[in-house]
Amino acid sequence: MTGEPPARGGVPALNLDVTLLAGFEFACRPGCGLCCFTSPRVDGGEERQLGKLSPAAHFVSHGGERRIEARPDGGACQFLTQLKCAVHDARPAPCREFPISVHIGTRLQATVVLSCPGLRLDPFPQRDPGGTPTSFSGLDPEISSVLARLTPAVGRRLADSERRRRRIARELGEQGRWLEDEEVRRRLRSQPLIPRPGEYSPQEPPSAEDGLELLPMFYDGRKGPAALAQGLGGWEALELSAEGGSEFIGLMVPPEQPPALDRGAHALLDAYLHYWLERDAFLGAVHLEALSTPGGDVGEAALRDLHSIASDVLARASVRAKLRGDDGRQLGRADIELGIRATDQDWLDRPTWGSRL
Repeated sequence: MTGEPPARGGVPALNLDVTLLAGFEFACRPGCGLCCFTSPRVDGGEERQLGKLSPAAHFVSHGGERRIEARPDGGACQFLTQLKCAVHDARPAPCREFPISVHIGTRLQATVVLSCPGLRLDPFPQRDPGGTPTSFSGLDPEISSVLARLTPAVGRRLADSERRRRRIARELGEQGRWLEDEEVRRRLRSQPLIPRPGEYSPQEPPSAEDGLELLPMFYDGRKGPAALAQGLGGWEALELSAEGGSEFIGLMVPPEQPPALDRGAHALLDAYLHYWLERDAFLGAVHLEALSTPGGDVGEAALRDLHSIASDVLARASVRAKLRGDDGRQLGRADIELGIRATDQDWLDRPTWGSRL
């Protein structure tokens, strides 16, 4: 399944692969504001338009990009007011298109950012990545915005990404460690991806002192998003303020061993890991990691990363269960969903040999 923008100036239209959107339903959740705790990228036209609407607006340069400056100390975008965007009609492309993320690799592949609570996960365990794509709903405006930006410049970025991939494939191939993407997927689709006790290795979140903007965040029904931070003797749960700063919620100890899962929890986590396997951005990040990690082929590196993703989901699901007053030792399907919400964006933010639209 692909989306195609009109050709421009005789340049062939670029295809957008939307297969990984199949089955999802989206409706923005009022009062959430989770996606606004960031510093969104702007192009020149967007910056000029926002500057006219708000002459006091501040923009910063970061990594060769222009961004709307977020409020200090982990605060939200300066245009967020009472958990609503004050410039909604003029919001930049990353805001118009969320929760869609497009990876520019050997193709343009769209995926959904599952940290967003506006995405329903009800059909998720029934997904069949290798089967016939089905429809999605609620994402048409976001797709239209993406298609409008598929200019010849994106085609040049696609060609650059393909060249970088060829160099990495050649280097890993000379070491006898390269596998084509479909071979990695073929191998791992039939393997159990949920980590066993010896494979369970959740990452510690950063500490609040490292910067509140670096913490894994999730919507928890509070006035501001909740975040997890490394603390003394456990993980701190904090509520972030749009104006900056945080309020302590509690201290929870993450499990040292993977929690037990009921049938629904196991099915959801397994489906989520298989979804990761189909994301081009995942394998692009695995390739970079393999370059700096000696030993093992790309398939083994991918399996390690899937175990790490699952470990983070399990640990964060358990901690979120403890926030509700449960012991976090036995997780159900709803718990795994909360773990996914607190994990997906972090792993999608990893660098790849490609780029993001």
